[in-house]
Amino acid sequence: MLSIKTWITLLSLGIASVSSQSGECQGITDAKAIDECYMKVALDYALIHNPGFPFGALIVDHTKNDISCYGANSNKKNKLLHGETAAFWNCTELYPSPTNDDMFNPGLDWSHQTLYTTGEPCPMCASQSIYRGVARVVWGTSIPDINKSGRQQIMINMHDVVGSARMGANLPNTEVPVLEGGILKDECDKAFWCAFAPFRDDAYHASMNAQGNQDYIKDRDARFNCRAKEQHDEL
Repeated sequence: MLSIKTWITLLSLGIASVSSQSGECQGITDAKAIDECYMKVALDYALIHNPGFPFGALIVDHTKNDISCYGANSNKKNKLLHGETAAFWNCTELYPSPTNDDMFNPGLDWSHQTLYTTGEPCPMCASQSIYRGVARVVWGTSIPDINKSGRQQIMINMHDVVGSARMGANLPNTEVPVLEGGILKDECDKAFWCAFAPFRDDAYHASMNAQGNQDYIKDRDARFNCRAKEQHDEL
């Protein structure tokens, strides 16, 4: 659990505010329900902090069932700070190495951490997950679905990035994260579909029609009411 002093530091950095939802997640014991609870926190955080690009992330200590830090895609200062990147950066700021050696003595035991993210990590963030050493990565919707919602993506999935990880001399890397996608997928799909509506221009529709994806658009439009305002827990 983060100390009051740490939370004040967190707030001063504009990273996050205290969430009652994190406490609710702590009371859950079912593994799937825990994943869904934390994904809901990540999605709410993204929709509050950057609803136009709802890429939200949490890093959770799964041995304590407690949130270590938050991150959201904020294009205000640096568009390279994707939600996952921001969460990793925030954790290193909040938990610096006690010996100023983040390589060999980080402030967090990263093997105890799970990354939750509303969208499947792009190759950049997927690589960071490997290098940072998280034990597990859980996401909501997929790279193809984000792309079909209207936003550019690098069409390399996280499973392929993890599969390409090698140690020296091309030895297998056995310390890669366990992967699981599709947690609260419909909720995350809706967030991206509604957020990326401005990008679905004539060229988008022409390409989707040429690929035979008319039914995909019809299904999303029928299921996701983007005009309805939703309440999101303050984070």
